[in-house]
Amino acid sequence: MMLKDIKILIIYNPKAGKGKIRKSIPEIKKMFNESGLSPDFYATKCRGDATEAAKKYLKRYCNLKYGYYGNPEKPEDSTRKHNIYVVAAGGDGTLNEVMSGVLATGYDVPIGIIPTGSTNDFGYSLKLEGDPTKLARIVLNAILNDTGFECDVATFYADKSCDDTAEQAASNVSDTGVTCKSGKYITYTAAFGLFSDVSYATPQKLKNTFGHLAYIMYGAKNILKTRKIHARISCPYIIDTDLLLGMIVSAKSVGGFRGITGSDVALDDGEHELLFVKWPAGPIKLLKTIGHAIGMVLKRPGALEKAKDISVDYGIKILKVKKATFEFDNPVSWALDGEDGGEHKEVTITVEKKAVSYLAG
Repeated sequence: MMLKDIKILIIYNPKAGKGKIRKSIPEIKKMFNESGLSPDFYATKCRGDATEAAKKYLKRYCNLKYGYYGNPEKPEDSTRKHNIYVVAAGGDGTLNEVMSGVLATGYDVPIGIIPTGSTNDFGYSLKLEGDPTKLARIVLNAILNDTGFECDVATFYADKSCDDTAEQAASNVSDTGVTCKSGKYITYTAAFGLFSDVSYATPQKLKNTFGHLAYIMYGAKNILKTRKIHARISCPYIIDTDLLLGMIVSAKSVGGFRGITGSDVALDDGEHELLFVKWPAGPIKLLKTIGHAIGMVLKRPGALEKAKDISVDYGIKILKVKKATFEFDNPVSWALDGEDGGEHKEVTITVEKKAVSYLAG
């Protein structure tokens, strides 16, 4: 197989991270061309656009020559594991859309990541940080060397509107995607409570001006709106308590809280971290807990260590789970990979081991 036969779609969000990816596109295109590759480029225009772009591209090119569905026979002259790729250039939300589009088709297609958002939590977990051109070089080398990293994927089901398990949903694929329309793929986190909405509720103009500091500004403005959330969590034993924050996560950074998920995070072990913070007893502990959270986001020296020191008294818990169900007294707002996930009274999240392949160096 010739390099020119490899198909690559680079989907980029021109507004992510102050729009820096736009300036890098000519250089990235030149870099790929000089290596004998001719990628296609697509600039997203609205929410959900990246998912549809990935679906359309794969439906057009995935056949015996480009991409593989299930286990059909590969081309006789092919010594590569893959010959079609989709690359996500943008923030965590863009990556989620691209990943969702790829998985919905059922094709075995690796995903490249060029993180250019304001936070880039998942990129940080894969040690992908820096200039877009440098990150594109990592993707390019992974394509040339035919290397990848198989990663877990979680699926979010809300309000009993779908009884499919993650395994059933994965098997119920068609040309239009999974049959369980209520199930949403999660790249790395689903969260509710304190600060969980800042990534999608903070105005884009503010993020473009102040970067990650914009999240702190928006979050601080809304601290007084924080309310306790009574939750019943089955994972598989029962946790019944009042919470300040809760999340399912498979990353080393969440909303800029680097290291908050602990040191035992693996992206391919078939489990996600269930992290929750109990509602502090009294206003003083509440203010201290929020203060430590802000300190971690601002990367103040010792902030994470102080938070860990008070974890017993302040009810910070981290558990590994393959499945968790959350039940609430009232509908609770969720953030899925930094995007608005809607309000729900009951949520079930399941983890499928090594369900997606990412391009890695």
